[in-house]
Amino acid sequence: MEEQAVHKTFKYKLKPTAEQEQEFESVSLLCRRLYNTALEQRKTTYERCSVFLSRFDLEAELKDIRAEMPEYAGVYSNVLQDVLARMDRAFQAFFHRIREGQTPGYPRFQGRGRYHSFTYKEFGNGARLDNGFLILPKIGRLAVRWSRSLEGTPKTVTVSKEADDWYVYFSCAKAPSQPLPSTGQETGIDLGLEAFTTLADGTRIFHPG
Repeated sequence: MEEQAVHKTFKYKLKPTAEQEQEFESVSLLCRRLYNTALEQRKTTYERCSVFLSRFDLEAELKDIRAEMPEYAGVYSNVLQDVLARMDRAFQAFFHRIREGQTPGYPRFQGRGRYHSFTYKEFGNGARLDNGFLILPKIGRLAVRWSRSLEGTPKTVTVSKEADDWYVYFSCAKAPSQPLPSTGQETGIDLGLEAFTTLADGTRIFHPG
């Protein structure tokens, strides 16, 4: 059967040095602060001036932020751009739920326990691979535990802190997918009261217990 190309995400455990772990923590903290500052700015500007700042309005201020706050100059630019895109997606989801007649909560500020990842939004423009190592600008060369082959064309790279360690996620386009082979058989399922399920061939499955 012919393979189909799909979008897939591949997860691998990282093996950072102690210094690199500190850099991860620092970048995550700065990204969280930027998210919350941009959220506050968008909220305040709308309440006071009835003007809704776009993501691109906020991105235009990044150059000044990096100039005035040296710590942000140490974070790769498209990582900061992705923070603003992330905040914008929260607003788009908020507006979508309103249009659907729901009563959504306003996008929330991110506490330390809720923001633990950052993304390089263009693989090759910043994040890249070199002889099995992950290269992150301003952080360095990282060992990766390759538990499976990376397939397709990497598009974005996300570094995430989880309960036990740091991980990297590669979002890949055009990854091959092999559909399950056809059995040549079809069936139907009927959910009922007497029997939990009745299959098309008459097989009856009863509630357990």
